[in-house]
Amino acid sequence: MHQDEAYAVMVSPWRPSRLTRAQQEERRLAAQPALGDSARTTRDLSQQFGVAEVTIRAWRARLKRDGEEALHASRATGRPERLTAEQQKAMAAIIDEDARSHGFDTHGWTIPRIRQVIGVKYGVWLDRAHLSRKLRRWGFSYQRPALRAVERNEDDIASWVRVQGEALEKKGC
Repeated sequence: MHQDEAYAVMVSPWRPSRLTRAQQEERRLAAQPALGDSARTTRDLSQQFGVAEVTIRAWRARLKRDGEEALHASRATGRPERLTAEQQKAMAAIIDEDARSHGFDTHGWTIPRIRQVIGVKYGVWLDRAHLSRKLRRWGFSYQRPALRAVERNEDDIASWVRVQGEALEKKGC
């Protein structure tokens, strides 16, 4: 065997640091036939599939205890959504509207305002940080308003800049 070939056999293929649930299941199912082979050592299998030896032992125990279906993925439950899909769509439509149409003094939406609308409309009071993450998931991004006075007059500003610029030119600055 050539030296490069020996090196290629020793180096394991690239593996991402985090696998999705589907990828983890795929890896377990790929390992299933090898797990039944008593000639294969735990260390050998752990290196081949990129998991700890304790994981190989756990997989073997699950196969022995539960049979063929033991290595299939279980359903990820997690905490149920407090707003239904329809309510989420309705909230996205509301946020696209002007906040003044919902009783606020200005047109901008803030997390407390959105939280209040959800609370009053649906009786669900979400945490501010959670609502911020949820809004990102719904496709909204944080927008910082430009700080400008309501009384700002662009024509007056332009004429002032022109007059001051001429005055500075006369002074030689």
